[in-house]
Amino acid sequence: MKVSVSAQPDHDRPEAPRRPEGLRLPTIFLSKILRVSASPWPVGVIAAVYLAAHLPFLAPSLEDYDSINFALGLRDFDPARHQPHPPGSPVYIAFGRVLLALVSIVWPSLTRTDVEALTLALWSAIAGAVALVALAHILAAVSSRRAPVIWTTAVVAASPLFWISGLRPMSDLPGLATALVSQALILQGRTRRRGLLLGALVGGLAAGIRAQTVWLTVPLLAVILFEQRRVGIVWLLSRPLASFVAGALVWAIPLVADSGGVDGYLRALSSQAGEDFAWVNMLWLEPTPRRLGFALYETFVLPWGSSALAAAMAAASAVGLLMAVVRDRSSLAVLLVAFAPYVAFHLLFQETITVRYALPTLPLVAWLASRGVDALGRLAPVGAAALVASSLVVGVPPGVAYGRSPHPAFQALSDASRYAGIAPPAAVFSHHSVWRALQADSHGLPVTEPPRLYEWLGPVSYWKEGGNAPIWFFADPRRTDLALIDPLARADVVRYLWAVAGRPELSGARPTGTDWYRIGPPGWFAEQGWSLTPETGGVASAAAAGPDHRPIVAWVRRRAGPLHLVVGGRHLGEEGDPAAQFELALDGVVRDRWVLTVAQRNFLRFLDIPDGIAGGDGPYGRLTVVSHAVGGDGRRAPVGVRQFDIQSSDRLLHGFAEGWHEMEYDPPTGQQWRWTSERSVIRVKGPPVALAVTLRGESPLRYFDSAPTVRVTAGGRVVAQFRPDDDFEWAVTVPAAEVERGEGAIVIETDRVYLPGVAEGTADERHLGLRLYECRVHPASD
Repeated sequence: MKVSVSAQPDHDRPEAPRRPEGLRLPTIFLSKILRVSASPWPVGVIAAVYLAAHLPFLAPSLEDYDSINFALGLRDFDPARHQPHPPGSPVYIAFGRVLLALVSIVWPSLTRTDVEALTLALWSAIAGAVALVALAHILAAVSSRRAPVIWTTAVVAASPLFWISGLRPMSDLPGLATALVSQALILQGRTRRRGLLLGALVGGLAAGIRAQTVWLTVPLLAVILFEQRRVGIVWLLSRPLASFVAGALVWAIPLVADSGGVDGYLRALSSQAGEDFAWVNMLWLEPTPRRLGFALYETFVLPWGSSALAAAMAAASAVGLLMAVVRDRSSLAVLLVAFAPYVAFHLLFQETITVRYALPTLPLVAWLASRGVDALGRLAPVGAAALVASSLVVGVPPGVAYGRSPHPAFQALSDASRYAGIAPPAAVFSHHSVWRALQADSHGLPVTEPPRLYEWLGPVSYWKEGGNAPIWFFADPRRTDLALIDPLARADVVRYLWAVAGRPELSGARPTGTDWYRIGPPGWFAEQGWSLTPETGGVASAAAAGPDHRPIVAWVRRRAGPLHLVVGGRHLGEEGDPAAQFELALDGVVRDRWVLTVAQRNFLRFLDIPDGIAGGDGPYGRLTVVSHAVGGDGRRAPVGVRQFDIQSSDRLLHGFAEGWHEMEYDPPTGQQWRWTSERSVIRVKGPPVALAVTLRGESPLRYFDSAPTVRVTAGGRVVAQFRPDDDFEWAVTVPAAEVERGEGAIVIETDRVYLPGVAEGTADERHLGLRLYECRVHPASD
């Protein structure tokens, strides 16, 4: 498609009226910049209502990890310390500091973190109003019809993602607003050179708010410069292009200088990039149809907060695209230049599960949907109003809940600071995402900086060095590394939930909750190399720290009396790889040996330690597990230890034995699950008591057209039976006599299994029965 030029630039000649009435900016300053003389009320009202509706519900606290980075940047700008995170957002911080000074004067009683949250959220609300007016100018510049301009602006304003973004203390909406102002001015530059120069300058500044805005401003600037090529390459290079560079240099030079020079800034930037590329699932790193499907879903469905609303928008947009191709190719071409490069960049190179990154895709989708609604003829206003109303119904209630719900991390810290006056902890540890909240407001607690990805090693070091007083750990519920600490020691926990944690528009926020653990000296704790969860297994694999590389170590509290333990694992090799011989030692004395072959694949073992470990140096005994390849001509036998616990013999132990599949994990949500097969066995060891088995899982009807029959058996007898036809939580009591008759084996059977390899055309040969998010076994009397 060709973007046409309506006139040649002129330095001083006023632009002929091109925009329909009612599209002047609601502020005098921006009206003068964009040189619009029409009545401001239609779009001005939309922007004013948007701003007014947001003011009562602005963020009551900092929340996402990045918002805390921004708040710390307001205090002490230092991208090398992620204050804020690279590339640094210096223009955002500069405007934030100006607004912070004003807000501090108006609300002097607010705490430092509260005033920072209010400042950054107010910045977003104002930016949302400006973005709407700038968008209207962009649309008016490319469209001869008034209705699609107004309806598109209204749909964007009401869209759930845009709505909640105006409440958050984040840079997304300020960055988009500045980029849209730049685009509007650049388009104005098709007839006025001064607008082109100013638009280029604003585009350079916008990159100092969010670097990704270059995908919104640079392609459009390049096309308009190409259109204006007749004025000469010298003028284009020395004026518009120089303006863009000047807008970028005005923040880039101080940024680099404040980061310790070019080398210091590049180190910080490479550190951020390394984290992103190491742990983010991007389409360009996994160019598969499945990953593309997820990226499209996360980009074009989740921002609308409802599958039904997203489907309506998609249908309207599809019709609108067809209409634009047939009747309005010129407008479509300009808008594709303005927004499609960002869409492509987002799909390929960003973490699409972080839905706020999809914010700049909304204008193009909304315009296409508005064009599609035009197909209704006289009923078009009804259709457009229905889209706006539906969006408000979906988006406003979460916004209200958000404005009334301080983030769980700050709720937990507030409660903990009061409790510390009664029972102060010896030390405070946390996951890295929660540690940023502690940095923002530690409440005087004795905080220890956590090693990123290895946060559980903070408490481990404390206990190994002889600490025996109670400690606190503030955990991100999506992290699972605390499984490397005795579960009995983690029983004293308060869980703080965010009222809006499950909202699609907030997908990707970090963290979405906080668990406050009060931990005394544990019965055991583990160092690196154990794979008790998929997360810790991934860390062990990345560090080559598993038992096939070196002994993995757990520390067991010395105590008199008999102990027993359970250990389970998996051979990770391929057919033909050598078997692995394991050794388990306690205080250097080998207590057990066994061999695991690829054909066996899994093992589960219980071991009695009748003499306990009362003697020895220090409060903890050293337990090690190591494996060696049996033969194999020097080849390694890769293995992982997936299950472990050690307790006094009067405590119940259980493990997942035959028929269970590997535990799986979704990092963005923290959700863990394990699939059963046709017949899956839980083995238990402990005192002869009745047991309660709790199963919580996903509806089987996601995979089958009718509910399966599920049985729990022990000792050859059916203890319970049910037919789950929805998500379920099912509790079963297994009598002590049946547990004993079955020699500690409790069996879960299902008469239907899903075959992913057959259904999905993959090499997955598993037989999948029930997808269980929780399978808990404990004495029925507990």
